[in-house]
Amino acid sequence: MVTKADFNNIDSRLKNITAQEVVAIDNPSELPPMLDALEDNNKTYSIVAAILFVDMRKSTHLTENSQARSMVKIYRSFMRMTVDCVRKNDGVTRQFLGDRIMGIFMDTYDNGVIKEKAVDKAVNAARAMQTLTDYSLNRHLKDNVNGKIIECGIGIDYGKILVTKVGMYGTESNMEKENEMGFVWVGNATNHASKYSDLADGGEIFISESAYKVLSDDLKQDKWSKASKSKGMKIYSGYASGKFYLDFANELGSAILPEKDSSSDDKKQLADIIKAVSDAHEKRVATEKQLAVQEEKLNRKKQDIQAYGRSVYDKLFSILEKAFLHNDIVKGSDIEYWQYVVQQIYALGKVLGIDTGTTRECMAAELIYIYDCLGAYSKAFEEMKYMAEHVSWVLLEDKTLAWAEETCHISELLFELEWRIEHQASEISVSSFKEYLEEVRKYER
Repeated sequence: MVTKADFNNIDSRLKNITAQEVVAIDNPSELPPMLDALEDNNKTYSIVAAILFVDMRKSTHLTENSQARSMVKIYRSFMRMTVDCVRKNDGVTRQFLGDRIMGIFMDTYDNGVIKEKAVDKAVNAARAMQTLTDYSLNRHLKDNVNGKIIECGIGIDYGKILVTKVGMYGTESNMEKENEMGFVWVGNATNHASKYSDLADGGEIFISESAYKVLSDDLKQDKWSKASKSKGMKIYSGYASGKFYLDFANELGSAILPEKDSSSDDKKQLADIIKAVSDAHEKRVATEKQLAVQEEKLNRKKQDIQAYGRSVYDKLFSILEKAFLHNDIVKGSDIEYWQYVVQQIYALGKVLGIDTGTTRECMAAELIYIYDCLGAYSKAFEEMKYMAEHVSWVLLEDKTLAWAEETCHISELLFELEWRIEHQASEISVSSFKEYLEEVRKYER
């Protein structure tokens, strides 16, 4: 059990970790760092990579309806197949989470010029996984593991991430005992790739818009369709491709695929019958003129709703704009009021079909100023980092920067500014961002 002395010792360690500044070091290699290369402190490696997550569909159902010995064969062959696909495309695997695998791919350079893109490697690895699943693994499982066959879903995102070491070495009394150390991959690209994998249908590759943007043209072709999928209250937009096999797949015979869920087909068929009966009855009762009039009324109502929604959306934005640089307006209401305004803007934007990122870019500066005035420095700092990553300029507020310095967050903003200058020079004013960088560096400890 944990004694008072143990508590004090752990408390001291936690204080050291949280008080120590996080230092991001550019990764010198074209491969992600090995565990031994990382130190047990807040020094991290900064990399730009394509992250791939793949997992087996309906594995819980498969486990419940299969013998343990059968699952050993399924899991081992699935893992071997996916790891081989990652390695053959110059990637590395760094995490195994049950039936889920994480692959990391980095750009390959030749004299400072990208020779092979990380996203291309990840997509080709995903194609290989789908091809091997449907043309090889399923064939062997069907023959040797009681007719079992599987599907997998794959998600890919691209961006910057920080790599750090976590865990503990040995024990207090014996440092020779087994170490419990591992990686943590910190960044939106990791989280989003995992979510995209969850949302992908069986046999589908679902990639983010940022990944699709840098994908080579020969891998785009007509293989992808725009897709938006929701998880909880959040919508993930990107591009999806089903059965995107390797080029030689047509030489391999027939793919072995799971059968469609017949129960869902029966429900759809019943719904179609009910709808057909209802439509026939409606046609007998109503005349074509009445239907046309009704349709026109609905269209007008829809247009009125859209116009009204846009009007409210613009009025809410004007509230933020009037508050910008006016302390008396901002402090006339509390933080809950301004957060409510922001929530309503996002909700209306969604109804009007306005991209969430576009909405946030338009109001980030106002939010920084409002949150800074009200002392909500953590919220102001998040918007500041967002501007540094996505907008052509950045509003820097002294009180928020002072808070970031005191709470050891300033390096996060430095990281965003440095990455933007290095990787998106054609899209921003480099001189302006360098000035922002120098201004923020004044707050480094």
